[in-house]
Order: sequence, then C-alpha cells, then structure tokens
Amino acid sequence: MHVQRIMAATPLAAIAKNNKSQNQEAAKNVTNPIDDKSSMASQIARNYFLGSQKVNPAFTGFPCSTSNFRVKELEDMPCTCCGRPMMTNKQVDDFTLAAGKASGKELDDILEKHMPYFRAEEKAVVHYIQKQLKDMPDASLTTAITRKGFDAHQVMVDEQIDVIKRTDAEAKEHLGEENPISSLCERTLADSFGIAKERNKNNKGKQVSQRFNRTDFLADIVDMEEKQGIKHEVIHHVLDVAVQIPEAESTIQKMVTKYAYSGSDTQFARRLIQKAVVTAEHIHPKSLGGPNATDNYMGECQECNGSRGNMSYDDWMRRYPNMPDNIQVNADAVTEEIIKGKIGGNYDDYPVDLKDAVFRETQGKVVLTVKNPEEIDKAREERGLTKPEADAKEKSGASGDYQGKYHGNPELKGSPAPQKPSKSQTDNSTQKTGKSGKGHKGHKGGKKHHVVQFPSQMAQNAQPAAAEQIEEAVA
Repeated sequence: MHVQRIMAATPLAAIAKNNKSQNQEAAKNVTNPIDDKSSMASQIARNYFLGSQKVNPAFTGFPCSTSNFRVKELEDMPCTCCGRPMMTNKQVDDFTLAAGKASGKELDDILEKHMPYFRAEEKAVVHYIQKQLKDMPDASLTTAITRKGFDAHQVMVDEQIDVIKRTDAEAKEHLGEENPISSLCERTLADSFGIAKERNKNNKGKQVSQRFNRTDFLADIVDMEEKQGIKHEVIHHVLDVAVQIPEAESTIQKMVTKYAYSGSDTQFARRLIQKAVVTAEHIHPKSLGGPNATDNYMGECQECNGSRGNMSYDDWMRRYPNMPDNIQVNADAVTEEIIKGKIGGNYDDYPVDLKDAVFRETQGKVVLTVKNPEEIDKAREERGLTKPEADAKEKSGASGDYQGKYHGNPELKGSPAPQKPSKSQTDNSTQKTGKSGKGHKGHKGGKKHHVVQFPSQMAQNAQPAAAEQIEEAVA
C-alpha cells in the first residue's frame, strides 16, 4: 500500500542536532539522574529510574490486550517505524502455505509478489534464493539453500550493495544525475565495499572493508536536508529505501541454519515472512508502566516492535530516522479504514489518542495531524457512509475474550516445530560459509556517536539479542 501524503514535520536534521546538543550538555552535568532535571536527556534517565513517563490518566481509549487491538485486522497498513507494509496473521498463513508448497518458477513468482513485505535480513535471503532458482528449476525454499554452499556474510554484503545502489537511483529520480545523496552513495560503495563508480556493474563486492556503518549512512542522508537544502519530502523517499539496508549477519545465519537446514519448506516460509506481521506496539513501554490500552498502542511490524524493546524514541529514531513521517502515514491509513467502518465504532477517537501518546513519548518532537471523532463523522457523511455501532461488549471484554476474527488456517495446525540443528549440521553450514555465524564487524566501524548511555540504553543492551527473541517466539 502506498500512501502519498507526507507529514509536514520538524526537519529530521533539526531533531538530530537538538538531541546531540542536549546529550552533550547532559554528559557534562549529570550526577544523580533522579535529582538532575536540567535537560531533556536527564529527564529520560529520570523517567527510567522512576519507572514511568507522563501518561494521560484520563485516556479516551479502553483497556485492551495486544491480541484484541483491532488495528491488527487491517491489511497492508504501513509500519509506524520502518514504513514497510505489514501483514495480518491470515496473510502470513496464506503466504506460508503457498510458498511452502511451491518450487521453481511458481516459487519465484510468489516471492516476487511478496517482496515489499520482507524485512531487511529476510529480503537478503529471498534475493539469494531467487538467484539459485534460475539454475534450479525444481528447487523448493530449503533445497535452494542447501544444494549449494551458503555464505551468510556475502549474502548480506550483496544486499547492502544493492540497497545502496537503489538509494542512489531513488535520489537521482528526485534530484537528477548529479546530487549530494548520489555522491554519498558512490563514496560509500568505494570506501566501504571497494566498488569504484566505473566498476559498479561488474564488481560483486568480494573484497569488502569493515567500515560500513548503517546508522552513519542514514545520518548523513538526514543531514542533507539542512546542509544541502534538500526538501523534506525527498529525504523521506530516499530514507524509505535506505532503511532497508541489512546489518545482522548472525540473524541471516541462524535463520538459514535453523529453518533451511533443519526445518521444512513450510516452516522456512513462515520464518521468512513472520517479521512483517502487524503487532501492537506499546508507545510508552509496558516495562516502564505503559498500560495495555488502545490509547497506548500503534501498529508496528514484529521486526521493529521486537527490536526496540524499551529504548527511548530519541535513541530508536537514529536507527529509523524516517519514523516521524511513517507514524503520520500510518495514522492517515488507519483513519481511512476507521471512516469506512472496517474496525467498528469504538476506534473513532483512536487517531487523537495516537497523536497525544506520540507527542508525550517523544517529548513533543513528533506532532501528528489527525482527524477527531467529529471530523471522522463528517467524512462519513460526505461519502454517504453509515457510522458503525460502538460495541459495548468489545470494550467490556477487550482485555481478554476477543481474539480477532481469524483463528488460523486448519492446514497449518499441528505442523511440527523445526528441529534443533545437530552439531554436524551446524559444522557443515559453518564450513561451507567459512564463517562462524557471528555478525561481522562492519556495522561497528565508521564515525562514533558520542551519546550518553542512559539507563534505558543500558537495560536494552543487557537484554538478549532482539532477533534471537523473535526467532524463538516464531518457533
């Protein structure tokens, strides 16, 4: 789903610059985070220790378990974080069955049709599978991986190069052949991947430097709004491509070892698409006192929801600097479905609740433009649509009984979980790749961000890798 409207937000470069200056000032002065109230940065630390931030006590939503958040029933909603389209559980099951049974050209067509849904590391694997299918007309998902030595590092590098080239192409579409973003892409390909401009078409990136840093690359694009005067809308379109750069080699290796070498085609298919499923993200983290209620939820894909944890949005938006725009695009798309009556009459106040919650959680940095209930009613009237009835039963039982309309495809019931790979299988995979399966060090190099390590960050760093948590949940 493509939504044309782009949020007229505070320039991303201004947000980043403001965060940097505040963090530097906090680093000089902070002693006791509870006593210090001198800056926004210290307030984040203070909020962590106190266990909560400002949460509107008189919310207009209603208590609701994450499984009962009806926005999850809407198909193809854009993720509020990465902006990628999300899938309902039914869509995930449909893909799982189709891709799990297909092979050769049919499988390639299914993968291509669902390309917008795959997240970064998963898309890297899918692109590799598509390349193998050209030489293996009878191959299924698992055989496309296992018939030939799989090199997780090279698969990730190939995808990084491809996304940077697509970022370059997106910039040229909006800004012409000669532009600062394309120059940045060319320097990155040369400096980090050994690909000079005149060799782009032939060099496959076999000799790779360890200096590529995804966060720095995105930050450099964001800076061009202020430094080069590039329009915010153009920066948004370019970031929409650039944020798809993968960076977790270990996720790729574990995915292939556990599901391609030790699972079935159906299990592997589900793993490839599962991170696109829509989840209820706690805007104010549950671990910090955020309520299970509709006015504290927004639709976010499993990949982004699981990776963020309880990280502050100041920190998280360094990873996804286009998030402010994507929240607005999501709010517009969900509002449209509310007007159409797709999720009943209890969500007319949801856009306003979302606006208020995001404003509070980002300390006023992200301000959405949304319709209030009266404006939603007016939009219905103009289109000749009937206002859906509010369901009192839904509100009264929202925290427990209701589990959505879809209860799973019977064909997928009882499918065995993937077996834990044996030592010989793991060793075989490692020998083929020449890698240990650990993430490469490329994303750790580059420019250093001097960011204060607030307790929210330290707590996040102490948690197990988010990718591993998601994989276990899927299994």
